[in-house]
Formats: sequence, structure tokens, C-alpha cells
Amino acid sequence: MAGDTSLINDVGGITYANHPGDGMEASYQELLKLYGLLGVNSEGHVFRGSTNYITTNGGPVESEAAKDLIKRAMSSDETIYVAAIGAPTNIASALIMEPELVKKIVVVWLGGQPLYFPHGVEFNLMQDIEASRVLFNSGVPLVLIPCMNVASMLTLTKPEVEQLLLGKTEISDYLAKIVMDAYEDLKTILMMTTGFRFSYLAGREDRGNEYLFQFPTTEFATSRIIWDISTVAFLKNPNWTLSTEETSPILNDDLTWGQKDDTRHKIRVVNFCHRDLIFGDMIACLNK
Repeated sequence: MAGDTSLINDVGGITYANHPGDGMEASYQELLKLYGLLGVNSEGHVFRGSTNYITTNGGPVESEAAKDLIKRAMSSDETIYVAAIGAPTNIASALIMEPELVKKIVVVWLGGQPLYFPHGVEFNLMQDIEASRVLFNSGVPLVLIPCMNVASMLTLTKPEVEQLLLGKTEISDYLAKIVMDAYEDLKTILMMTTGFRFSYLAGREDRGNEYLFQFPTTEFATSRIIWDISTVAFLKNPNWTLSTEETSPILNDDLTWGQKDDTRHKIRVVNFCHRDLIFGDMIACLNK
């Protein structure tokens, strides 16, 4: 999230909103900025989203974004593909407000962890657990892009940013400078290693914590995971990923995956991202 820094906290190089409404507004303003850098009129393309989570109020959160999705999809003769890169509150709210939406859209969502993990602990999923459950339970056609071992493969190195993006175009230079700032933040590097061990990658290591600092590292080949382009990459060319049809998972209250139930509907789960193909296309697009 980006925007008015009075609304957000900075933890380990990553910004978190104090309140979902704050994060939404900051993201909204950032989208307007990006449209301006691209020289494209944002009218009719950017809408404010949810100011609360479904988890907070127990029902749909009405917003301009949710209403626009319903209007756009229900009036279209074609299937609408929806790329979701955060908490799925807007989409879940729209599905609750208009149940027939399940027949009109396909959701491509970056969230959770691979289904072979013991849990789905991940920022997008855990921000609004009920909204995440709506995507798994509603029957809406869903492409799930898990984070670790899948989207986490989309790492962009500092030399690549310096050589291929900085100073090329106005939009590439703007985005490159944001990423470059992250490379200088040692806290972020430590969070990605130590922090993931106890959160996203919990249960993937059987050695005790006493091993954690047994072999300290002082040199880093810095890179940054550009998570969110995974959804756009799948939509642009599904062949840039490998995926399989799976039974839609059950998400427990403690964020563990429930026992597999083969009577549930099927979803598509991405298992691998071809990093070089995806970044090659992204860099070419930003530099045009």
C-alpha cells in the first residue's frame, strides 16, 4: 500500500494500514497517480473499495468497487476475469450482494499457501478470513495463486532494476525507485528470511530454533519478490505458469486447511511461475 504515510505503519520495510479504510484510500490514491504517469484518464476505471472487512461486520461491505463489478459483470455477454491481489473483500462482498455473479466472473487471486502446506497463513488471506472463505465456498470459478514456492519465485534483482528499468520511461523509473528503496532495507531482508520461517513457512522446517543463527550470513545478493504480477501474468498468458485442477479447500478458523472433501467444487491452483518469461514481458511493457 502507498499514499498518505500518516495513515500507515512501516514494519520491516513493508507498509501496513492502521485500518482497512486507510489502506483502501492510500491504494486508491496510488492508482490515480499511476494512471497519471501513464497519461491515461482514470475516469470509470478506478473506484474506492471496502472500508471494512467482512470479518468485521459479518456481512457484505458495500463499496463503489463492489457495485461496479456487479454492474460490469451482470451487463456483459462475456465472462469477466477479475485479478485480485489483496484481501478479497470487494469481490466477496459483490458475490454476497449478487449471488448470480458466480456465473459471470472468474477470479484469479493471489492468496494463501499451497494446499500441501498444513496451513494457509498469508497476509491477503488472513486480513479477511470470511471473504477468503467466500471465494472457496461460493462456487465462483477460482484460480488460486499461492504465495510461497509459487508467487515467491517472482524475484527481481537489484542489478536488473538498475540496468533494465531505472531511467527508461516515466512509469518504469517511478516503480523502479520504489523497489530500489526496499533493497537498502536490511530489516526487510531479515523479515523475508527469519520472519517467513515462523509465519508463511511454518511447519516446513523440523529443526529447532537453536539452529536459526548457528550459521550467520553477512552478505546478501539482494532481490525483491514482486508478488502481485502473478495474477496479471496468468491472465495474460496461462502458459507462463503450471497449474492443476484441485478440490476447493476448507479454511479453518485457525487458518489451517481442513480435511479434503471431494464433494466440493473444483478450482485451479497454480503450482509454478516461469519467472524469466513473466519478468521479460513486464520489463518490455514498462519500457514501451
